[in-house]
Amino acid sequence: MTLPVPRLDDRRFQDLVDEAKTQIPRYCPEWTDHNVSDPGVALIELFAWMTEMLLYRVNQVPDKLYVKFLELLGIHLEPARAARVPVTFYLSAPQEVDVTIPEGTEVATVRTETTRAIVFTTEANLQVRVPSLQAVLTGGTDNRDWIAHDIRRLEFPEHAIAAFSDTPVPGDALYLVLERDHSHHVMAVRMSCAIAAGAGVDPADPPLSWQAWSGDGGWVPCDIEYDGTRALNVPGELVLHTPTMVEGVMAGRRGYWLRCVVTPARPGQKTYYKPPMLSQLRVQARGGTTYARHATTVVNEVLGRSDGTPGQTFKLLNDSLLARDPRRDFIVAELPGESGGSQEWREVADFADSSEQDLHYTLDGQTGEITFGPSLLQPDGGVYRFGAVPAKGARLIMRRYQYGGGIIGNAPRGALSVLKTSIPYVARVNNRQPAVGGRDPETLDHAKLQAPKKLRSRTRAVTAEDYEVLARDVHGVARTYCLTPGAQPAGPHDPKPGQVVVLVLPAVDDPSVPLMPEQLALPPELNAEVFARLNEQRLIGTTLEVRAPRYLWVAVGITLRLAPRTDPAAMEAARKAGEEALYGYLNPYTGGPHGTGWPIGRDLHRSELFGLLQQIPNVEYADGLRVTVAETGRAVPSVTASQHLVVPFDALVCSGRHQVRVDYARDEG
Repeated sequence: MTLPVPRLDDRRFQDLVDEAKTQIPRYCPEWTDHNVSDPGVALIELFAWMTEMLLYRVNQVPDKLYVKFLELLGIHLEPARAARVPVTFYLSAPQEVDVTIPEGTEVATVRTETTRAIVFTTEANLQVRVPSLQAVLTGGTDNRDWIAHDIRRLEFPEHAIAAFSDTPVPGDALYLVLERDHSHHVMAVRMSCAIAAGAGVDPADPPLSWQAWSGDGGWVPCDIEYDGTRALNVPGELVLHTPTMVEGVMAGRRGYWLRCVVTPARPGQKTYYKPPMLSQLRVQARGGTTYARHATTVVNEVLGRSDGTPGQTFKLLNDSLLARDPRRDFIVAELPGESGGSQEWREVADFADSSEQDLHYTLDGQTGEITFGPSLLQPDGGVYRFGAVPAKGARLIMRRYQYGGGIIGNAPRGALSVLKTSIPYVARVNNRQPAVGGRDPETLDHAKLQAPKKLRSRTRAVTAEDYEVLARDVHGVARTYCLTPGAQPAGPHDPKPGQVVVLVLPAVDDPSVPLMPEQLALPPELNAEVFARLNEQRLIGTTLEVRAPRYLWVAVGITLRLAPRTDPAAMEAARKAGEEALYGYLNPYTGGPHGTGWPIGRDLHRSELFGLLQQIPNVEYADGLRVTVAETGRAVPSVTASQHLVVPFDALVCSGRHQVRVDYARDEG
């Protein structure tokens, strides 16, 4: 039962009017007309209305006390959070020297008459390196079969090499070895291809994949922006975006590896029956990608001069500050006098542990107010200072801070197209992914609702539910699951006693559409944020691990049998409904038996797939069920209709590419 909230004064408008009228005979006996039409009564009603407003504010005092109690408990409103996004800088032309795009480069959206520009700032230096091609090899997956080619002869059009074997098969590849690291670069592979030499493929959907070597992560796909070679069939260039690259040694050569590999063809996908012929092969750097966040940077803002008294406050020119970096965001006090000198003052959460020698201050991120340590009078007449006091006349400068954040920063793909910082050789900028993670500051009403939950699990995480709740509080987390020792069969992934493993599923923009593996990858920054949050509140002696679940990509092939003479339009509608049902049911966000996401570690049974599809109108029955499963790009044996799919306890089921066919029901007579 909740505690009753007292009303300090429960009088209403009419109560005030009636009370005032009862005082008229005592203080003004000659006033006898008490009707509502009397001007004096009108004045009484006016002041009664104003008094009622004051009483309403008085009755809000319990809310103010509630907030103060939350502050005493250390619960504060969460500040705004800045959206982050990878931004790609494109060079005006390939350069002969490396180009550096410095940290702090600002990019923005287009400013219009009704909306202001949204500014993003890069978080690290980006160096676009000039590539040097060291070797070109062709062969299969076994590097003992690779053939090294003379890259000098490849500069001439009359010398062409076959990219794959005489009859291309999955695993055939063209390997390019680069001297330096070109992680997160925009690379252009220019080549002269014999026209239609790689016959058999559909240029719009070839069974090819460009990949980069990432060390323990193996071969990671590159993102293809443009293919002017039409699947290696015409002269042109191919523009791709590289992932993180790691130096590797293969076939006796050390370098950074790119490859173009033939992949297994999907049902109905055309493949090569002749290898492409390549010559004049060159690699160029066209740009690079780095992360930026929704923030505007302010450097060396002058706060004013100290008057030498404790508890001074200063106000920054901007509010809604973002999280500060202690290495760069601090106050410098330039001391007066001939000797001069300066001091670096550091931000603290409070002055509880500050002595009079500590150069500390507090900063309210929402208001931008800076406060220096106060002093308190002691019972013995002495004065104790919580933190030092800036010298009188010292000039205070905020060396650096950033402001921004909010949901307005969740810009869509392609919105960041304005380069606010001029950089030589950079022609344009763009974000090829939407910005995510922006959040407005927490409201007081939300904090009051969240306070009981925070108090229950505050300062410690003991149970599995504690870890799950605290991890879900991190913005950008959709689902969490805490693995506990002994709750599942022993295996290589089973947590040991004293170990806590928290599985985190990142949020996506639209979970209802078919998902790609890269969407479910746990971003390193989100992983670090969840780990930091839980690490502060775990019990001493507990080891903590935060990672993504294992993903099983399930592709279903099935035939829906419809009643004879069913209209072709109804058959097509049934096929589409079957695909939608499968994609919706085998979904880690919206699937599963309860529509809340596939439960972690839950097996998949053939009966539920039959039951799901037989609910579609006009479908009499389904047959020919075949389930193919892959984990992190590694295929595992197919699961037949007579079996059920055993899902590991730390794994989630996701939709692969489903194949739903429709046909008429067989005549059993």
